[in-house]
Amino acid sequence: MGLFSRGDNKKKHIEQAEEFLFEGEELVSTYGLMVDFVAFTSHRMLFVDRSFMTKSKSVVVTIPYQKIEEIAIEKTGFFSFANTIEIATKTETHALQFLKDTDIMEVYRELSRRICE
Repeated sequence: MGLFSRGDNKKKHIEQAEEFLFEGEELVSTYGLMVDFVAFTSHRMLFVDRSFMTKSKSVVVTIPYQKIEEIAIEKTGFFSFANTIEIATKTETHALQFLKDTDIMEVYRELSRRICE
């Protein structure tokens, strides 16, 4: 796996994610979502949740790995997976819909490894 995932907006996603890093935190990978992106850092995951109605408003959500209670991947058929991963915390569940060409199992394994460490 390369340092950063595929995607037409990869450079833009990296620049946007770096804006939110704190001292000593490293950006590990980014993945394109249907609306924006998710980033895995050395300490947490963050994603931009942008409204479908307007591109002028967005919310950056940060979830420390230790606060993730469970993750789920939707299986759509025999050896086939949808491009959605659900991330549950004590207070909310977030459904992240990844771009069609994303290796969803790579994302799932990376996130699983980080929350199980």
